[in-house]
Amino acid sequence: MRLEELLQTPMIGESELAKYWRVTPDIVYAESKSTARTIETIASNVALVKSMNDNKPVKLIISIAKSPVPDQATRELAAKELPLTYSAMAMIATNKLTGFIINLIYGMKKPPIPMKTFSNFKDARNWLSKLDVTK
Repeated sequence: MRLEELLQTPMIGESELAKYWRVTPDIVYAESKSTARTIETIASNVALVKSMNDNKPVKLIISIAKSPVPDQATRELAAKELPLTYSAMAMIATNKLTGFIINLIYGMKKPPIPMKTFSNFKDARNWLSKLDVTK
């Protein structure tokens, strides 16, 4: 399914931070919002994603939106919850500079789950579909 077709299907959830669609039983697509990330919004979003997936980590394709840099406590919560909420993450950054910065950050410190940046949905989906994250 192409992204344009997916977006015509009903959403499976929405939080202050993102809108979610089911791609496959083990892959979710999210369009992030530019809302500020706070402890409250991260906690609420984590609860939503976990509820959509029977409290099991899910593979995520996320289209990145610009948002303010969160404070240290919010970044720590997000880092702690990341491997409990997602089993892998494919980030779509249509802006080349954004993709470069993300790759630079995760090149310095290995993320707790498989993560990769793409310029389009198709490549992100293909990578996640082939990725074995069973533990």
